[in-house]
Amino acid sequence: PSLSMLVIAPPHHLNGRPPQRVLLALVGAALLLHAALLMGVRLGLPQAERSASATPVQVRMLQAPQPVSVPVPVPVPQAEPAAAAPSPAPPPRPAATPAVPAARAEAALPPAEAPRFEAAASQAARELPATADVAAESAVAAVVPAVPAAPETPEAAAVAAAPASSEGEIPLYRTLFPPPLTLRYELRRGALSGTGELQWRPAGGRYELRLEGRLAGFSVLVQTSQGGFDDAGIAPLRFTDQRMRRDVRAANFQRDVGKITFSGPATEYPLLIGTQDRLSWMIQLAAVAAAEPQRMAPGGKVALYVVGARGDADIWVFRYAAHETVQTDAGPVRAVKFAREPRTLYDTTVEAWLDPARHHLPVRARLSTSPDGEALELLLREMNAPP
Repeated sequence: PSLSMLVIAPPHHLNGRPPQRVLLALVGAALLLHAALLMGVRLGLPQAERSASATPVQVRMLQAPQPVSVPVPVPVPQAEPAAAAPSPAPPPRPAATPAVPAARAEAALPPAEAPRFEAAASQAARELPATADVAAESAVAAVVPAVPAAPETPEAAAVAAAPASSEGEIPLYRTLFPPPLTLRYELRRGALSGTGELQWRPAGGRYELRLEGRLAGFSVLVQTSQGGFDDAGIAPLRFTDQRMRRDVRAANFQRDVGKITFSGPATEYPLLIGTQDRLSWMIQLAAVAAAEPQRMAPGGKVALYVVGARGDADIWVFRYAAHETVQTDAGPVRAVKFAREPRTLYDTTVEAWLDPARHHLPVRARLSTSPDGEALELLLREMNAPP
């Protein structure tokens, strides 16, 4: 090589590549330049040049849209009344329609309707307590259908006159009472059915009588009668009547002062000898028929003064109707039928079939309060002595 080439050409490594120190110097310079750019280090440019190199940014103020106002009704304050008025009674709930048994309803459906039926049955099962509750309350109000309470008037606190009987004075009857027994009945009203249990417990000159009616697993009625005995037979001291979802009502037979009072209405009645309540009449009628069998024949009758727990009282005259055969779970029973005909449109109509082989106790009974209303019926299933 010539001398000029040696002067101009940079020194190279033997393999034609730059020396390692030259490469390291170039890499270091590149790193410093990148660091300076990223960290905003001023490189000695005039302020004017830096300002010119910056991109201008424009800012515009945006106004938020106005909210749309929706008118909301504001309650108008009312002046408070001088005295709080009693809240109105809730409207009566409609009676539930008896449901068709699921097995029969499902059998009547075509296969394509089965899924829909299963969904409806599931919904009905979830609503069963409320439905059964309404059906039970409306279907079986009591073994003795409810009667309107005596009206409360300013004169109601005075002792009311006992209802007169077209049959004349209520006679005193001889009585022969059955031993302690428990009678279980099938309870029916329309298409619905349940159970009823009557417990008769006489002991030591006193007695306790209790009837409970159940429907769809719910207790819809509990009636009790407590007292003793006198020359006319059963002599009640206290009668209670509790219906489903209602308070207990009571009739008190105050024999020391000779009057009948009630836990609800202020009505009072004179206490006549032989007076019965709306549960004890079943045992009293059986005791009279057992002691005076001549009344179980054409022309025979038994008159009782019957008092309820809601301020009601009336003469019940039971007349012999016929000898009839009653079909029971224990087989056919040859019974004696007595019937109480109502004196007014909404009096309680009572029919009782007494079995002479079972201490003349009712093996069947039907009660209703209106000519076109559904009757409530008791049909004997079994009768046992208490343990």
